[in-house]
Amino acid sequence: MSDIFDFFKQNESKLHERPPEKVWKQLEKKLEKSRRPKRRGIQFLQLGVVALIILLLILMAVMVWHFSRK
Repeated sequence: MSDIFDFFKQNESKLHERPPEKVWKQLEKKLEKSRRPKRRGIQFLQLGVVALIILLLILMAVMVWHFSRK
C-alpha cells in the first residue's frame, strides 16, 4: 500500500500541470462539433399534442353530457 503513496508523492508535481492553450482550443472545437443543435420543433409538437388531448377530453365531456340528458 505504501508503494501507491510513494508513487503519488513522487509525481505530485505532475498533478498541477496545465495543458497548453492550443490543446484547450482544439478540445473546444471538438466539443462544438459533437453538440447537436437544439430542436425547436419538438417543443411545439409537444404543446400541440397537449392541446389536442385537452380538446378531445372536452369533446368527450360534452358528448357524455349531451347523451346523458336524453
